[in-house]
Amino acid sequence: MDIISTIWNILNTQASTSVAGFLIIAVSMIAIHSQRKTAKQKASLEFLDKLASNERLIMSSKSLRDYHFDGNKSIELIATSDSDEYKDLQDEINPILNYFESLSIGVRIGIYDRGTMCLSRKQQIIHTFSYSKPYIEAIRIKFSNDCLFKNLEWLSECLSKKSWHNGFFCKITQFFRCRHKRK
Repeated sequence: MDIISTIWNILNTQASTSVAGFLIIAVSMIAIHSQRKTAKQKASLEFLDKLASNERLIMSSKSLRDYHFDGNKSIELIATSDSDEYKDLQDEINPILNYFESLSIGVRIGIYDRGTMCLSRKQQIIHTFSYSKPYIEAIRIKFSNDCLFKNLEWLSECLSKKSWHNGFFCKITQFFRCRHKRK
């Protein structure tokens, strides 16, 4: 009987050590995941803070909105014209587009948290792309580059769709990059 009780004690000790090891690994993985999520959220908020405090981005956003709602102005003309007057207007509109393109790239590659963006600037991202779509399409044609502002388009589509398969679509397409074909 001493041999059986000795074997039983050894098995109980090894099992409890294994369970404790598993729990330590599981808790560590949860802690690492939580820290990464918090870091992404913090980075997202810091990037979004630029939009609220940078006067150039605020003016750029207002200009884009004004051109979108002004029936007498053509945003496509701004994109395609080479005159100095329209170059200044391009310089007014481009900062907000470049800002949201950078934000979209950060979300796409996992630097920024999509949930934080959604809570903070969802409608602004969707509206910015919507207002600038004719401009973006015109410069894609002008420069023969379908990849211009493709990440902004991707993020806007991901945020604007409310169907059940949208999350799956966004996760899958997140890993595909636009490839510009040079002529």
